[in-house]
Amino acid sequence: MRDVKLYGYATSPFVRKTACFLYFKGIDFTHVPVNPVDPAATIGHTGGTSVPVLEIDGEVRRESSHHAHWLDEVFAEKPIYPEAHREVIDTIDAWVSNTFLLNIFRPALEPEMTLERRFRFWRLAALVSAHTPLPEEVRHHWPDFVGRAPFIQAMAQHMDLTESVKRAQMRVGLELAQQIGGGPYMGGLDQPSMLDLAVFPQLVFGYMFGLEPTLSAAAHPVIKDWLVRMADHLPENPTLVVDNMQVNTLRSGLG
Repeated sequence: MRDVKLYGYATSPFVRKTACFLYFKGIDFTHVPVNPVDPAATIGHTGGTSVPVLEIDGEVRRESSHHAHWLDEVFAEKPIYPEAHREVIDTIDAWVSNTFLLNIFRPALEPEMTLERRFRFWRLAALVSAHTPLPEEVRHHWPDFVGRAPFIQAMAQHMDLTESVKRAQMRVGLELAQQIGGGPYMGGLDQPSMLDLAVFPQLVFGYMFGLEPTLSAAAHPVIKDWLVRMADHLPENPTLVVDNMQVNTLRSGLG
């Protein structure tokens, strides 16, 4: 038996991405929550403080896309980075990493802190705190901390901040529908790959854990059909957030 650990925050899209690699491949693993106030206390031994950190039998690697390659090397069954499709996967993965996942952090960079945004960030703080309890003061000021986080500020250098959040979300949603195309999976592949597993948990997370009232991605018929297909390959809760924080089921969101 391999000893597999995944270190990270359940609210991190990159950590959820690696978790879905593991879920899909049926690999038993331990999720080790990391406290964002003091990450070194949990992952300092790995030589850094960024997440996700995947550890297999004591060896650690950080970058989430590379986790897919590594997992296929160690656990060959149900490949998520198949040799025959590497060129198309690499091309679309660049879009997933540099556009789709980057866009998730775009709302944190809005200059105006509306009450709606503040409630959203407080909910995120509660989800983090469900794993690693945060001091009340930290939870209260979470909306102010998020936008100033160094890793988000670094991401801002690669975003067009003149584009409104709503317009960016619409654009990325249409681009995702194009990447799915006729399917059944991204890139026209017959089986889910690292691409599908990177995107799926991000689309369902907000609805399942009370950050959005509806599963907005399901409004597009191409994306909805893809979500239904993907749901068959993953647990009912494909995130790492504890079940008792769940507000909605994926089934209800898909109608």
